[in-house]
Amino acid sequence: MRAMPRIVRRGTISVPGDGTFEETSFFEPVTTELKAIRKAGNARYEVVFVIGQGPIGLLLTFLARDAGATVLTSDPLPFRRKMSVRFGAAAAFDPAVDDLAGEVRKHRGGMAADAVLLAVPDPKLVPAALEITRPGGRLLLFAQNDPSMQIQFPAAAVGVEEKEILGSYSASVDLHERSADLVFKHRAVFRDLISHRFQLESITQAFAMASQPTDDSLKLVVLP
Repeated sequence: MRAMPRIVRRGTISVPGDGTFEETSFFEPVTTELKAIRKAGNARYEVVFVIGQGPIGLLLTFLARDAGATVLTSDPLPFRRKMSVRFGAAAAFDPAVDDLAGEVRKHRGGMAADAVLLAVPDPKLVPAALEITRPGGRLLLFAQNDPSMQIQFPAAAVGVEEKEILGSYSASVDLHERSADLVFKHRAVFRDLISHRFQLESITQAFAMASQPTDDSLKLVVLP
């Protein structure tokens, strides 16, 4: 793999002598998601709701909590809701049975979330995410990257209630060192995200599981 000189100068981080390949595999998602947390606003003392608690959603939950937010989450899978609490959520809800907007308002005395992070690539969830967002709050789309995807939402949510819809993609070189510090400081927690390990000859099975997650699957690692 060839890196351009400017990337080598500003975009590389030395792995600690005791760092493992598995731990280092978290650096890219953490630096990408840390950028998203920063873009979603100052999370300190705020209520942040993360929709989706797969590997990416769980890392968003952890980073929002680390930034000082009270974090609420949702996911249809019981195992992922349990892991959500492990990663810092104050409460994790089942979107199939719980009224998410109602639960948020109940949690904070009638007001919705200051920021909502949508970590599921489903355009139908955007209106629901706006319902969870307070007037003047922010909704950050973290998984809506398909160029053919079209999203519909009530115009009044933006035009009248002044809710902001934001996007975030890729990383920021200015956050690399902070991201590396987080990965290696919390390596024991992050390792809990790895639910399955595959040998290289079984990579087809790994892609199949990544496409259709099982009840107990999270981050998948292919070992060279």
